[in-house]
Amino acid sequence: MKLKSNIGYWIEKRGYKKTWVAKQIEVSNVVLSRWINDVSMPSVIKLFELAELLECEPGDLYTKK
Repeated sequence: MKLKSNIGYWIEKRGYKKTWVAKQIEVSNVVLSRWINDVSMPSVIKLFELAELLECEPGDLYTKK
């Protein structure tokens, strides 16, 4: 199954800067960018941390392609 990242959408929706988000969940800007651009995916733990930070459900961060 292919998944499409909605992480960038949620960061924008909350009005956060990507660098701030990356720092909050303790990943590099490059790693966050790779998640946003579907190059790689976060671990389950990071997915939940990101969802909590962005005030959404973990399932909101990805959709089926």
